[in-house]
Amino acid sequence: MRSIAVLAALGLIAACSSSEDKGPTQRDQIGQVWKYEGGEGGKPKVAYIGSANAVQTITAADTFGVLLVQPMQEGGADVTIKLVGAPFTCDLSDCKVTAVTEDGKTQEWKGRMTENKDGIEVLPAAGAYDAIKDSRTIKVNLVVGPKDKVFPFQFNVAGLDLKG
Repeated sequence: MRSIAVLAALGLIAACSSSEDKGPTQRDQIGQVWKYEGGEGGKPKVAYIGSANAVQTITAADTFGVLLVQPMQEGGADVTIKLVGAPFTCDLSDCKVTAVTEDGKTQEWKGRMTENKDGIEVLPAAGAYDAIKDSRTIKVNLVVGPKDKVFPFQFNVAGLDLKG
């Protein structure tokens, strides 16, 4: 089960942010280091991290990516990749993103669009969690906006600790 609270919080951050607000930006609030939410017995319910880079799009000057990693009881973890600041685009019959690990190898992660249509829930069999936990950095190529332009978002994923 996805962490509805964290997803709702990310939605609220996106909805409440405005150019007039002088407080922390969405990217500042999410951050570029792992943050952990909820869980029982000291184990996190979900971990999330914002991309180290942002791009300018028609809808936001600081569109960025967010990785959410949620541990599964049987081991491993579910991975969701979200886009904040611009519409996420994927072919509903073949929803996928490509990721490049720090060794330069390209992986294709298939999944389904999130309920809010702002990202992709990667299928566990795609190996996204293994790539994330075994890397220091990873680039995920996301298709953004109405012209289907692809942007690489880099995540500094070193230090992920789902054990609590």
